[in-house]
Amino acid sequence: MKSRLLALLAAIPAVVGLNACGDPTNLQASLPTAVDTLSVFALSGTPAAYPSGLAILPRQVVRVDGFAQFDVAFDINANGDAVIYPVKLVVAAPGTSRPVGLQKVSGLFDAVVEAPKSGYELDSALVVLPGQVVAIQSAHNASGDLCQFALSPNVFAKAVVDSVSLASRTIFFKLGVDPNCGFRSFAVGIPTG
Repeated sequence: MKSRLLALLAAIPAVVGLNACGDPTNLQASLPTAVDTLSVFALSGTPAAYPSGLAILPRQVVRVDGFAQFDVAFDINANGDAVIYPVKLVVAAPGTSRPVGLQKVSGLFDAVVEAPKSGYELDSALVVLPGQVVAIQSAHNASGDLCQFALSPNVFAKAVVDSVSLASRTIFFKLGVDPNCGFRSFAVGIPTG
């Protein structure tokens, strides 16, 4: 009898919490999508202090270092094309980087209104020509991350290289981000579903 009473008392907060929150599987976005125009320096042929990485959630270009505080890094190959690397291919220490997947998406940047549901490459870099759109899936569920307790750990972004300057080894690109955990929409405003 005592174990039944303890089980009942333990279940009460869970039932009250679920009723107070409504349907726990009906996720609501709270942050608006955003689009920025940014530039980074190539990983190779530029000083290490120059920003060659992109941190998706704050929508900032950052320096690439061993602390893996970035999602993707950019370089320019021998043909003068932009190359995008997921963090795991740049930072060698295991366990220091989040899983980041990349995928080329057909269409123009503005026409890509939702991130693909599957098909992301986690272990490959992408060579990207100007105008090609890349979808980025980045898990943010480590301790202290935005999606630590979310049903879906991923944040989605899209990027398109506008141009590459070989003289300054700079890559100019546009970035669209949906900062809501698990949401794939790139439509302007707060996603509704």
